[in-house]
Amino acid sequence: MTTTIHPPTTETTVQTDVSVENLTKRYGTTAAVDSVSFHVPAGQVIGLLGPNGAGKTTVMKMLLGLVQPTSGRACLLGADHGSPEFADALRRVGAIIEAPALYERISARRNLEVQALALGMKRDRGRIDELLELVGLTDRADDHARTYSLGMKQRLGIAVAMIGRPQLVILDEPSNGLDPAGIVEIRNLLRRLPAMGITVLVSSHQLAEIQLAADRLVVLDKGRLVAQGTTDEILRRHTSHAFTVRLDPAELGAAVDRLLDHSLTVESGTADSLTVALPNTWTGRDLNRVLVDAGIYATELVHKTPTLESAFLEMTGATDDIR
Repeated sequence: MTTTIHPPTTETTVQTDVSVENLTKRYGTTAAVDSVSFHVPAGQVIGLLGPNGAGKTTVMKMLLGLVQPTSGRACLLGADHGSPEFADALRRVGAIIEAPALYERISARRNLEVQALALGMKRDRGRIDELLELVGLTDRADDHARTYSLGMKQRLGIAVAMIGRPQLVILDEPSNGLDPAGIVEIRNLLRRLPAMGITVLVSSHQLAEIQLAADRLVVLDKGRLVAQGTTDEILRRHTSHAFTVRLDPAELGAAVDRLLDHSLTVESGTADSLTVALPNTWTGRDLNRVLVDAGIYATELVHKTPTLESAFLEMTGATDDIR
């Protein structure tokens, strides 16, 4: 499959909290991440998309210094990986990689207290109460974390990641394994963070949810960057020239014959509809004129617009690991 790589659309004058340039990680002859470049503008939610094995978690681990890049540059809050300033930058980052690190036998409140102590912070009950309210755990704040549902644990993990008042939060598949209600809770939480001055980089293969939560998307496949931009920008690159034509079932056969006479690609749809692929130079008006000239009048012509899922499948060739 040949894929066109679209360059970043972010202007260099825009403040970025993450900058990745030609980032590569090889394990032997296998490239887990292969020359990936993207930027994360400050104050936005950026969705890192891709099927399982695309390299999302490896990119996040390299950003956090958990994995050493083979080559390339990873800049976090203005500090390059490996620079003397990098440790200070990490103190301004909250992260959950693969699963939240929680103490199951103590309460949510105590988990936050322990994390604050680990960061050298003074005990701040007001801050803890604020975070518990933000993630919707005020009523269960004093219950042991082991009694929580998966969604509650994920929300507590996000609160733990935020105890140090981070400038950037990095979350690896925070909605993975959640029921629909839990997914919506995480989405709503992510959308609130930029208003608090927090930039978010979140990985997922929950396409519909990340489309609703993210300002911009970065799409990986087999370790390589295949697209980046806003959802609208990405969808415009995959605009379909197909139309659904709805008409009288009695005219279906005549319509097919007429369209084939014009060398158009026709697929059967329902008992009263067809899908017609048009050349790039055609519009819906041209299609309608062909039918009208044959005395066939469509009751409806609908331009089939791409979804993020259909664009994702086209970009990655993936058939599994998406929901």
